[in-house]
Amino acid sequence: MSDDKAIKIILLGEAGVGKTNLIRVAIGKEFMTDIKSTLTSSYCEAKIEVNKKIYKYYLWDTAGQETYRSLNKLFIKDSKIIIIVFAINDKASFEQVDYWYKSVKELLGDEGYIIVLVGNKSDLYEEEDVKQQEIEAKANEMKAEYKVTSAYTDAIGFRAFLNETLEKYINKFNPEEYTGKSSFKIEQNKKKDQPEKKKCC
Repeated sequence: MSDDKAIKIILLGEAGVGKTNLIRVAIGKEFMTDIKSTLTSSYCEAKIEVNKKIYKYYLWDTAGQETYRSLNKLFIKDSKIIIIVFAINDKASFEQVDYWYKSVKELLGDEGYIIVLVGNKSDLYEEEDVKQQEIEAKANEMKAEYKVTSAYTDAIGFRAFLNETLEKYINKFNPEEYTGKSSFKIEQNKKKDQPEKKKCC
């Protein structure tokens, strides 16, 4: 099930950068030290109050392996906030930011959404492989806000950044508020080439 009036947020990035744990801590769940790579996209739902109105949003987790990239492009559709994640101790994941950014641009164009850059695993600063100057330059190139954080040690910081990004989207695009009434849409007769969707929490 999915609510077509909710704000769709998708996390993109290579396998192992910590997308799943970022989602977990964003909704108040515990960080998991032993977590398997995501193989199918899944989502968690939550709500936020902005300007005395309630808005529902979905956080979509995606597989980072190259094998699943074509499926991830299907999930980018209709996204309103795109979070591109890399790990500060993994230069290769940072170098793939361009791929994810270009995929978003190709599928969504230039308007109607917000895109942000997140460098995860800041707790592993001793293994840092991506410098602050590189992150700032990439964010400027993308014309995007950025956040260096850690799902392990900075859950509050990432949650605050997510809320700020949601507020910016809501104030800029004025989406429909959540009324509490069901507006769920059941997708029947799913085609074989459609990706599998799971609700994670």
